[in-house]
Amino acid sequence: MKLSVFIIVITSLVFSGCESDSSDFKPGYSGSFGELLVVVPKTLWNSPTGDSIFTLFNKPQHGLPQKESPFTVIHVKSESFSSVLTGHRNVFFVDIKQKYAGQEATYVLQKSKWAKGQVVVQFTAPDNASFLKLLTSDIENIIDIFATAEMNRLILKNKKFGSKEIQKEIQESQGYQVYTQKDMRLEKNEEGLIWLRLEREMPKGGFQHHISQGILIVKQPYTAKQQFLDSNIKLAIDSILKTGIPGPNEGDYMGIADTYIEPVFKEVNFKENFCKSSTGLWEMKGNFFGGPFYELTLLHPNKKEIIFIYGYVFAPQFNKREYLREVKAVMHSITFPEV
Repeated sequence: MKLSVFIIVITSLVFSGCESDSSDFKPGYSGSFGELLVVVPKTLWNSPTGDSIFTLFNKPQHGLPQKESPFTVIHVKSESFSSVLTGHRNVFFVDIKQKYAGQEATYVLQKSKWAKGQVVVQFTAPDNASFLKLLTSDIENIIDIFATAEMNRLILKNKKFGSKEIQKEIQESQGYQVYTQKDMRLEKNEEGLIWLRLEREMPKGGFQHHISQGILIVKQPYTAKQQFLDSNIKLAIDSILKTGIPGPNEGDYMGIADTYIEPVFKEVNFKENFCKSSTGLWEMKGNFFGGPFYELTLLHPNKKEIIFIYGYVFAPQFNKREYLREVKAVMHSITFPEV
């Protein structure tokens, strides 16, 4: 069911701007991680076009064991989109009017339009059909715009609150820099390998439940392009996990769970370095638990090494989208200052 949220709900959100610029006097953005305001007229939202908007933004995210969309969509009527609401962290604004007749549907990305650190994607179109055609063709790019913004906000948060001691130790021992989550610990620091972990408990249903997040970063020699084949990446990950992340009992080990969901591999440009990402599910071999993973296979800027950056989440009592987003932010913060 599509939901409309009124001003009284939005104004209860906590302001949480993460960027600072002494020359910019705009307020910090509002809203919680993973929220997306969709600003369209009520008549449009309650039409087949509105149903399509909702469906496109709520397509289940691959690699999560439960059905979770990339964002929590909150509809705001254009008529109610006042200064109280304009400061939200993520805004998708639709303007369909006859005055655009003769023009093609288009959209623009606007950063910090009404608040510092905010991201706004604004569509203009002469009619519903042209708007929907463009939205449908570019939905992955639009979702990526908002997802990247959320991840960058987390990176800034980790840069501020993560352990400076761990950051220094990793840089001195491994030659790269990474911003960790607050309270994350360095479980292993060996030649060519680190394992970062964050263990915590969260309440639900009157009980405390365990949540585990982790990142394994491994360096291996780069010898051939074939190392970036999907099948070879998959074999490498399984081999790395078998020795890198042991299970609770002797003989248990983490591995890719591909019986029902195959990992999806994509080529990505990672800070101008060739990279492949993969998403899927992991399982503890010899045991009965698992969760989602996200992995980057990155060609080191020195062109002599491959970096495998593997992140996982274990949170059986909770939705996992935001926990996985937190892991991704740590992974994507990696830089190579000595190169």
